[in-house]
Amino acid sequence: RHGARYSSQQNSWQHTMDCFDAANAEGLLTKDGQSLYSAIKAIFETHDGMYGELAPLGAVEHRQIATRMYNREKQVFASRDRKEVRCVSSIYSRCLMSMANFTEELSSLAPQLEISYLAGKRYNNDYINAPVENAFFKDADKIIDSLKRVTLKPQVLMPLYFTDVQRMNELVTDAYAFEMGLYYFWAISYDMDFLGLDLTSMIPVDELTACSAVDNAIRYAKVAVSEEFGKYTRVKGVKLLKDFVAKADDALKQESKVAADLRFAHDSAFLPMCALLGIEGYPIYTIEEAHENWNAADVVPMCSNLQMVFYKGKSDVLVKVLVNEKESHLSVLTPIQGVFYRWDDVRKLIDEL
Repeated sequence: RHGARYSSQQNSWQHTMDCFDAANAEGLLTKDGQSLYSAIKAIFETHDGMYGELAPLGAVEHRQIATRMYNREKQVFASRDRKEVRCVSSIYSRCLMSMANFTEELSSLAPQLEISYLAGKRYNNDYINAPVENAFFKDADKIIDSLKRVTLKPQVLMPLYFTDVQRMNELVTDAYAFEMGLYYFWAISYDMDFLGLDLTSMIPVDELTACSAVDNAIRYAKVAVSEEFGKYTRVKGVKLLKDFVAKADDALKQESKVAADLRFAHDSAFLPMCALLGIEGYPIYTIEEAHENWNAADVVPMCSNLQMVFYKGKSDVLVKVLVNEKESHLSVLTPIQGVFYRWDDVRKLIDEL
């Protein structure tokens, strides 16, 4: 997945910003409200012309991952006969910039590598970020709206930031959107580390926790493989994994010059891919179960990554899977030893998807 980025959607917090702007204009901000307004205004203004773009932190993250991968798998990149590294990226600039930073760092560590790049709608649609029928979003939104109503308490926030709650109830036309907007400002502040802001001390922890649970449900419903809508979202993971098989089988040929294949994309492909492989920590839940038990920040953070490392055994090709740089088990398969699986078994699992 791309690294830390600017928020991808201005509408996720526009209502919140408008309400604070109005409150400031009317002199309705408490001392705490003034502090929070200053912080979210700084975040809002730094996003001008940058929505969805890679943040400086995201570039650093990809360079660090490239360094750790190189140091962990030096043998892969030291072969005299295998110098090709084939890269494909989503067409979105945050992914292209992630790829540039990752490969520039890798090239500095192993200058003999011959790195090639591909990006375009053909690759995007075929497997990198395959389009998904999103008519189910309306049904998902109904479930999420009901979860918002039982989880969020926007009325708790009003007296903290505003001197005239009655007037603010007139200005805030969607209290749930207002509260979620505050949460999104808080969440993205970690990606905007160069601003040096600390919103955690400005927003009640209980409400941040509640908003996080709602956001987890939103992401699980629309991106992960849920019980309700997984038949739609799994498409991205299936297409990406099928490409993995094709590229791996090609690279495993004796005459191949390929050292590695790299893909730079989005959480919308990463989550289904992990679930379909049966990787521990990526269960198939109902949306309500995800709302209660699943934390996106733990399993699909910015720069989340899956690495498949191949080993030639005496009689079999083995593969080890690392998720977010940790050795991982595939719950639907039996390893030959530890975290090592027969490639034939993993390929069969993918072929049957």
